[in-house]
Amino acid sequence: MAVVLMGVAFVTILGGIGTAIISSVTQAKVTTADSVVRSAAEQVVDDPYVSCARDYRTPTTPAGYTVSVKVEYWDGVGAFGEPCPTADTGVQKVTLTVRQTGVRPVRDATLEVVKRESMPS
Repeated sequence: MAVVLMGVAFVTILGGIGTAIISSVTQAKVTTADSVVRSAAEQVVDDPYVSCARDYRTPTTPAGYTVSVKVEYWDGVGAFGEPCPTADTGVQKVTLTVRQTGVRPVRDATLEVVKRESMPS
């Protein structure tokens, strides 16, 4: 009977350690994705406004992560959309999405930035 109880205790402890390791790895992936998407957003904000831009630069990502950039254009009335209007209104919504491409990918990290053309003073 004691051997069975020790076996159950061992399996329970081993399962708990495994769960803790998986949780730690998952949290590290989520944290890295969030860090990458914020760095990409800072790069987009720092770069100059480009009329009817199709893309903006993003920093180099760590291995196993990719960044996609989607640019939508303000229509001057009340919505963002594609394609760029005939006359760029000077406002763009840039959506940055970071995906983890390795084994057991976690959720995507997404961040939207509104970019405005500088107005002359």
